[in-house]
Amino acid sequence: MDIEPGDILRDTRPEPVEGIEGRFRALIPEAWRIFYAFGGSTMATALRAATAAVGRDDLHLVSTDATFCQAVPCGPVAVQVEVLRQGRAAAQALVRLWALDPEDPDPTGPAGSDLVVTCVFGQRTASAFEFVGAVAPDVPGPEQCTARPEVDQDSPFSRIPYHSQIEFRLTDQAIGWDHEFPPGAPRTSSWFRFHRPPLLPDGRWEPTTLALPGDILGPAVHAGAGSAPGPFLVISLQISLQFVADVRTEWVLQHTRAHSAGSGYAAGTAELWDQDRRLVAVATQCAKVQPLKLG
Repeated sequence: MDIEPGDILRDTRPEPVEGIEGRFRALIPEAWRIFYAFGGSTMATALRAATAAVGRDDLHLVSTDATFCQAVPCGPVAVQVEVLRQGRAAAQALVRLWALDPEDPDPTGPAGSDLVVTCVFGQRTASAFEFVGAVAPDVPGPEQCTARPEVDQDSPFSRIPYHSQIEFRLTDQAIGWDHEFPPGAPRTSSWFRFHRPPLLPDGRWEPTTLALPGDILGPAVHAGAGSAPGPFLVISLQISLQFVADVRTEWVLQHTRAHSAGSGYAAGTAELWDQDRRLVAVATQCAKVQPLKLG
């Protein structure tokens, strides 16, 4: 695929639209396409716009909730941010992101709602209540795990640009489209990194980019269903993300559980850990499970 390599820090950067308070524009390139723009990339773009609109260096993202109302194609998008509250130690914002016409990408029209995001910003303060109840999975590090195998060129999954922008290493190679396996425990662990890491000047990841590794329910659904149902898509409907700590390591460990699947939907959680097995974020996801017809 003749597609320019992605740079998630560059490709989710919003630019203010002159004359409209809280309005931004951005361009999500083809590098982040699955079939449409990957949900985590549109969510990160919305969160970066919210961060810019709030404009508070003393506040950090605490939590966010994204509702995916309409698939967003790669290309130009507009974002409208409404700052709901600017308090002494916290702020809240409501974000709407929508696709623009590539032939006439005017960001000044009425706000759309392809993606709707709410987010909470807060100050980090010392607290007597500090603990981590989650337990990191006892799995090998990324250097001991095998990279995702090459997909057959006849498969539609071989033509997905997003897969060329990140590296994904399962700690257990039981699941896959290229072999049969029975239904098992609906959980997986995997290592994730960007080929071009989203590093800020102080050495930490741009926190909004955790939306991409947080969008990871599919492998756990695959593990729970087994190979018999055949290929399917996991289409995000809602993703919530709780930010716990900064990421300063190359890789993030995704520990994913599908808590339920049925009637065409699935729900689950993903704990995100850094290479030092420190919890950095927790994601909750609800998705539509859609069989993929091949041929």
